[in-house]
Amino acid sequence: MAEPQTIFLSAYRNFSIRYILYSDILRTLKKKDVRIVIFLQDNDLDYYRQKFEDMDVIVEPIFYNEALRQLKANPLSRFFVILRKCMSGGVAGYENTTDKVRLYMYGKEFSSNFKGLLEFQVIKLFAKTGRKMPVFRKAIIAVEGLLFPGNMYNAYFKKYNPEMLIVSSIGYMIDPYFMRAARRNKCKVVSIIHSWDNPTTKDYRGAKPDQVIVWNKIMKREVNLFHDIPEDKVFVGGIAHWDFYFNGSFKPKAKEEFLNYHGLSRERKIIFYGTSNCVLFRNTFDVVERLLQEIRKCGFIFPVQLLVRLHPTYLLKQKKQEGLVIDAYKDRIKNIEEKYGDLVSFNLPMMKVLNDDIDMPPEDMNNLAEILYYSDVLLTEYSTLMIEAAIFDLPVINVGLYNYRDTEKPVSYIENYTHIRRLLKQGASRNAYTFDQLFDYINLYLKDRSMERDKRKRLVEEEITTNRGCAGVKIGGYICELLNGKAKK
Repeated sequence: MAEPQTIFLSAYRNFSIRYILYSDILRTLKKKDVRIVIFLQDNDLDYYRQKFEDMDVIVEPIFYNEALRQLKANPLSRFFVILRKCMSGGVAGYENTTDKVRLYMYGKEFSSNFKGLLEFQVIKLFAKTGRKMPVFRKAIIAVEGLLFPGNMYNAYFKKYNPEMLIVSSIGYMIDPYFMRAARRNKCKVVSIIHSWDNPTTKDYRGAKPDQVIVWNKIMKREVNLFHDIPEDKVFVGGIAHWDFYFNGSFKPKAKEEFLNYHGLSRERKIIFYGTSNCVLFRNTFDVVERLLQEIRKCGFIFPVQLLVRLHPTYLLKQKKQEGLVIDAYKDRIKNIEEKYGDLVSFNLPMMKVLNDDIDMPPEDMNNLAEILYYSDVLLTEYSTLMIEAAIFDLPVINVGLYNYRDTEKPVSYIENYTHIRRLLKQGASRNAYTFDQLFDYINLYLKDRSMERDKRKRLVEEEITTNRGCAGVKIGGYICELLNGKAKK
């Protein structure tokens, strides 16, 4: 009896585990007669083997640390990676503005010595040339592929002889190594983009996928123009991990139960502060305290309370010392709670800290959905919550205060990113650059949350266009068609 076809599924990122393994994508694939080998972080294998034991899948290590060492420790490899971060395709009037942000950031990083300055000037020259010449871009990845072919994965192809490799990116970080190994072994490569910003904020692809699966037509155009992937190789599948927003499976708990769970009062409206990555936004807790001062002195037109949800990156391990990132903030959180009592509630994502990473289970997505469902105003820091809030017709204010990372640029500098620009263009949110603006906008929305309702609706229609509620099934089905050579162009 012939062995079933084999699919390699590289989903070692916590976001890609959530997007692919916890959605209907994996469940749909498992209904077919295929063998699935999932590649995950090396020291978290036992956890996921137990978690997926009923799925009848094979779990293997991705060799993450080995691949990352080659990526970052080798000076030549690092040169190629930084170059690709600053180099995209494009046409007049439709360019990836994120490239300019990257050049600014790396210019600061390389400015400490003459050698660094010289290297940056070469990168800058190559990046500018690459943005103008598709042939040059393709030559760069061809040379990089020859120098760093991903031989560490050769044994896997010999052992399993797969027909397809699925990666959770278009080819950044360590993914190009696996993709290059697949192409050498005549294995089809399919890229599933799991986040709205990936086509514009991650590197120019480090290898060439055979097919790319995206969220919407906007991303399809970005993949085509910025990464030189032909349009007929890009499939618009929808947004798999948001299916539950649209297919009726989201069932929020009763409001009283929700309020009790978070320690909130029925007598006060809810300002929800959905924070972003603490590396990018250094002053989040300063904003929290200033908001609470205003709440305490009754500075808003209605009694309000603040629900603060910390970004998942707060649960990652610190890089240069023991413990988690959040450990550096625990004393401050405790002091804020003691000082402001029931005016504030901190919510940690419902995630499990593993040896190498964090697990982002579906229960946490449901918890976030409930917060969006019951809140009155969302404060965020230019995150994907802008889209999710629009699904729930929740008014959005971006907190554009203090500085961006460790630069002299204001936080609003992030508005130069391509994916942020496209959302702000809809006018579905307001951006506060001073505390007075922030307080005024909160009061405006507390008084009338229907403001910008039509723009929030239009935002949802622009971003979530395809297979609402069934994207996971459709993407899984399309992959099976690709596997059997039956997919329509």
